[in-house]
Amino acid sequence: MKEFTKKRLILFLVSWALGYLFHSFAIPIPYVVGGIAGAFVSKTFIDKDTKWPALWRNLMMCVAGYEIGRSCTVETVMDIIDEAGGVVIATVAIIIVSIMASIWVYKRSDSNLISCVMGCSPGGMSLMTVLAEEDKRADMNLVVVGQSLRLFCVVASVPFLAMQMMEDPSAVTTIPTHEEWPWPILIPICVAGYLFGKKFKLPSKQLLGPILFAAMFSVLIHPTESAPRLLMIVTQLNIGLYIGTQLEKDRLMALGSTMPHLVLTNAVMIGVSVAMAIFLSGVYGFSLITAFLAMAPGGIAEMCIAGLAMGADVPIILAYQLFRLLTINFLSPYLINWYFKDSTEENV
Repeated sequence: MKEFTKKRLILFLVSWALGYLFHSFAIPIPYVVGGIAGAFVSKTFIDKDTKWPALWRNLMMCVAGYEIGRSCTVETVMDIIDEAGGVVIATVAIIIVSIMASIWVYKRSDSNLISCVMGCSPGGMSLMTVLAEEDKRADMNLVVVGQSLRLFCVVASVPFLAMQMMEDPSAVTTIPTHEEWPWPILIPICVAGYLFGKKFKLPSKQLLGPILFAAMFSVLIHPTESAPRLLMIVTQLNIGLYIGTQLEKDRLMALGSTMPHLVLTNAVMIGVSVAMAIFLSGVYGFSLITAFLAMAPGGIAEMCIAGLAMGADVPIILAYQLFRLLTINFLSPYLINWYFKDSTEENV
């Protein structure tokens, strides 16, 4: 047990050092990227059994949820309502592209269609891996690798795209100057939000619950203080380390000829996200980096944390990502079960 704890501590410190290095080069979300890099290198070259506790990731997701939700104000809520059309268009566009990507991978691999649909679905990693576990027709290997690779490609591409888009001076968000309640309020907010999410079976309850409660608290009661920088660094590291341990060398090698198609479809989805970001930025007037993070087919936590780190309009990012996440999480199980209800391993 002591040896196990020591290895995790070393991995955490190495990832922290990598994150600090990335930070010195002004790379956005440096500690998420550092955690991913540290975990993947450890799992690939040092210890293939490297794992990161889901509990730690979930606790830090609650903190991320608080930080994301507290950035909402009455003004941003009104802005989101005004942009409802853009939210719907963006969601439909990326879902259509993901369906086309699923078909592309299916026709050029040995995997069945249901596995490709689960593996290419944007922003629903937690749900899709659960569905794959429950459905014997699904290839868990492809689903896990496809979802992990998509998220990794998006997170890895954010720093480079952001460096180009951050030239836009409107990318910086104005921080409210009025008095805020101290940050320890996040503890009861996170607990209440998690319990609410658990009771009502929200997807990603450890994230969405605190987001909803922190946003309601900020809008309806009183603005709250941002979590300490040290806590946010630990949050980023835990999220990155967990993502990194989901990528396994053996799984990547097992897919063989399917990998190039997965990489290509991820590149296409990112390209579509950039195109939609340019369109949304022109229509609604917010910054390109805000628009890209709102459109990017990554995880809601990672994209919002990136927005926090880069001074983007986090409530806008949250609105687009949240709407897509809820749409995918609530509709996907029913649509997949309906479409594939009479399918067999041979004809899907």
